[in-house]
Amino acid sequence: MSSTPETSTLSEQLSQLRGSMQWLVRRSGSELQRARGSYRNPFARDRARVLHCSSFRRLQGKLSWPSLDEGEVMRSRLTHALETAQLARGLLRALEGLHSRSEPWVALLPDPNLLESIAFARELGAAPFGRGGEIMLNCLMHEHGGFETRAQSIRLLARQEPYAEGFGLDPSRRLLLGMLDRPCPWSRLLSPRPRQQPGPGMVPLREHWSPPQGFYDEDQDLVDWVLMPLEGPEADRLLMPRRLATAQQHGHAGPGSLDASLVQLAAGIAQGVHEFEDGLTLGEIAREDWEAIELDRGWAEAVDLGDIDGIGQALFGSSTPARKRAIGTLVNALVVSAEVEPLPGHEEALLAWQVQLLPQAQVFLGGLQALVQRRLYDRAQVQMQEHRGQIVLRELFEACVTTPKRLLRDEALAAYAGAESETAKMRVIADQLAGLSDAHATRLHDKLVNGVG
Repeated sequence: MSSTPETSTLSEQLSQLRGSMQWLVRRSGSELQRARGSYRNPFARDRARVLHCSSFRRLQGKLSWPSLDEGEVMRSRLTHALETAQLARGLLRALEGLHSRSEPWVALLPDPNLLESIAFARELGAAPFGRGGEIMLNCLMHEHGGFETRAQSIRLLARQEPYAEGFGLDPSRRLLLGMLDRPCPWSRLLSPRPRQQPGPGMVPLREHWSPPQGFYDEDQDLVDWVLMPLEGPEADRLLMPRRLATAQQHGHAGPGSLDASLVQLAAGIAQGVHEFEDGLTLGEIAREDWEAIELDRGWAEAVDLGDIDGIGQALFGSSTPARKRAIGTLVNALVVSAEVEPLPGHEEALLAWQVQLLPQAQVFLGGLQALVQRRLYDRAQVQMQEHRGQIVLRELFEACVTTPKRLLRDEALAAYAGAESETAKMRVIADQLAGLSDAHATRLHDKLVNGVG
């Protein structure tokens, strides 16, 4: 018996409903136990759990630019997470408001609570002492699965944070999918280049010890659960590197989900524009730096940037309100330049679309990001403080290995004692050190390594 158009449509709708429900579940199954008529959807619960967890609160003590910021700006991983969340909401509103509701991707756009959950959670695993801390922990963990901020964030979110025993914050599947912005295991991306551990008093070179961007191999079972709704070989394709590792460089993972691409773009705008603004406030960026950034005049006119020379005058003038308005104009120009483009080769709708900037906007944002890197992150005083922070982390790590009872908290010490391998023990140490704020790590080092306090 052939199906009628009406029954076929109903069947498709039921299939789509089942598919969407699969992305709402949690590994513990606890969502099924919620009372009917609850006033919060699963993503609102995700957001609340991340917002109230201790790892999120500790981000306020992890500065982006050690030593450069004397309190004028207070640029921390927490402020970056908050700005990313706000920009993600702005991008969502722009995509909804500037495009036809008939676009095939409109129905896939995420709940605002989900966007904020991803924006907050992706920073949870940040190490103390900025980028230098991440590189140091990756160097120390090189033989034990490495260390990388986003991978550590996934581990905290789904395993470590104390909410649901054995499930971390027990996030929804779609939240975890949004965290996989680089969906490839660490070992598939790692360059085979030989690396020598730095000697006493030395720190790892950034170009040798920067980690690849992927998830920890030990979390493969977690990722397998996240990707269970995918059919056939789609999950295998998703986990393959887009660019293979070579002796000169790490491999590069392919893109993640629609949600991940939206939040990733928001994070890029936060770094490019708001950290650019902080550089202006600190007096670290000159007008000639701004004027050297490539800017397509046709694009600028299309997105209402208006008088470019006038914006430059506002950015570098003495009026703080004028500078704020100019920064807002730059943000708006980038937000309205976001487009949703198809990504061939995917059956799952959440993987078949990506949010990205128009090419001219991407070039402009890339120029801002490069300027921020050069004038702020690469400043000598920032590098010197990161160097000191790396020494602190290295000596704390070595002290934990030698006498774990001196430094490990009770729950970490229990996990260390119960670890079944050397790699698992080292991961416990890395977990604890990554969770320290800059000030806490420094105090701990002074007390237990230098005998101060």
